[in-house]
Amino acid sequence: MTSKQFIASILGLAMTVTGISAMPARALSDDDLAKILFGATALVIIGSAVSRGNDPEPVVVTRPRDPQPRDILPDRRPGRHILPRRCSRTFTLRGGRKLQAYGSGCLVQARARTQRLPQECHFKAINQYGRKVTGYKTQCLNSKGFDVSWR
Repeated sequence: MTSKQFIASILGLAMTVTGISAMPARALSDDDLAKILFGATALVIIGSAVSRGNDPEPVVVTRPRDPQPRDILPDRRPGRHILPRRCSRTFTLRGGRKLQAYGSGCLVQARARTQRLPQECHFKAINQYGRKVTGYKTQCLNSKGFDVSWR
C-alpha cells in the first residue's frame, strides 16, 4: 500500500466517522446502515482510483553503450602521459643550435609532475643570450612514452 492509498483510506474513514458522530443518538434501521456502508465503500473506491490515477507509469530508460570508455581518447594510446602544449618551445642555444624541448619552469607552473619525467631527457644549457635554461628534450620524452606536441 503506497502512502497515497493510505492517505485516501484514512480520509474516507475519517469522513465516514465524522458523518456517523454528527447524527443524533438513535437506533439505526437496516436502510440507514445500508446507506452508510454504501457511502463508505464508494469513498474507498474513489480514493483508491484517484491515488492510482496520479501515479505515473515507470519509464524504462536505456542508453546505448559507448564502444570505447570515455577516459581514453581515440587519438592517443592508453598508458601515455600528456604534457601541456604551451610548455613546448624551441630553445636557441649558444652557437645557434636549436633544441625542441619543454621548459622546466613552465612545467612547474602547469603543475606537471616533473619528478616523474625521465632524468635522461633533462638538459641544462646556455641560450643565445647567455642565460641558463633547463628543460626536457621533446624527442627523448616521445621515445619514453610521453605525448608531446611539436608546435
